[in-house]
Amino acid sequence: MLIFDLILATRRPAMTGVERYGVNLFEAMRKLRPETMAFVRDASGFTDRRGLVEVSSLYGGWLGLPLLIRRRGLAPEAVICPTAPASPLFRADKTPLCRIVHDVFPWRRDRAMPWKGRLLYRDVETLMARRYDLLLGTTEPVAADLRAQIGRDDISACGNAPGVDPDGPECAPPGAPANFILAVGTVEPRKDYGRLLQLVESAAADAPPIVLVGRPGWGDILPEIARLAATRPEKFVWLRDLAGDDGLRWLYRRAACFVSLSQAEGFNMPLVESAMSGRPVLCSDIAIHRAVAPPWARFAAASDGPDLLWRALGAAAAAAPSAEAVAAYRRLYGWDQIAARLLELLGAGAYSGRDAIGLSGDASCSFR
Repeated sequence: MLIFDLILATRRPAMTGVERYGVNLFEAMRKLRPETMAFVRDASGFTDRRGLVEVSSLYGGWLGLPLLIRRRGLAPEAVICPTAPASPLFRADKTPLCRIVHDVFPWRRDRAMPWKGRLLYRDVETLMARRYDLLLGTTEPVAADLRAQIGRDDISACGNAPGVDPDGPECAPPGAPANFILAVGTVEPRKDYGRLLQLVESAAADAPPIVLVGRPGWGDILPEIARLAATRPEKFVWLRDLAGDDGLRWLYRRAACFVSLSQAEGFNMPLVESAMSGRPVLCSDIAIHRAVAPPWARFAAASDGPDLLWRALGAAAAAAPSAEAVAAYRRLYGWDQIAARLLELLGAGAYSGRDAIGLSGDASCSFR
């Protein structure tokens, strides 16, 4: 039996891409291994509640997960941690652990994170890094970054896929314009939304408005985004509390172009979701975008100013992909494939306990 730790992933209805990842992977794993269980904070978002165990306390449940597992008399083959680090109490426990990491942002840009994020995703992750029996990145660029950051050469990629089903129902969200450029993602520093706001400020009279879908995260840009949404509603629409996926699908299917100017990403689910919906794409020229963006995507250099970006958006929007190209791109990503890959890694020689991969003894880790 496998157990998924989804406690922190299910603390609120509006999930981030990382949180969606954990839930979707669990759902896919249940198809292959019906006995798979998950510990969650809130089970209300699941239509099938088989194998779910709700905890009464968010951080208490996460920290005490080893005790909860033991108290129930469970002996899992492995505990999978797809969205957050494992509880430090697992250091005193021999339960096999698998951790899936989405990016190295917490170590390389830690000052841009709030203290809770640093504590969990930098400090606890560092503490647990050599306790994990199997440590994975979601994509090969992330796995390579982790190998360099942590100094473990046994880190592989298990894959990633869209969080939103591109074929589901749709509903127009209130306030959405008819013609627009779309950006999606939590408001936080690595998204580089400052460049997006420069686009808004420099927009010509006939330029389409930019719609940003993303809950408030952290960083100095938040007040400026709120100000611009209030003062330039004809050019900038911030849908900060978009509920459910139906509205997002409506936007994905109608955007003139999807834009992402992120400085760093682990995967960029919204970019992939928009491309699977047949949208033109303009994105920053970073390694992960080169790996996951569709063949028709256009890339923007970090030095490109608003004028160049507007021209690139216009060129991208004028060259919509063919139905055949979109269908081929869709076949690249799927949750069933990721679940099968994870089972392969769990059952392969890469996963046979800490002793087998040189992790016995001191569990400390020295990061570069």
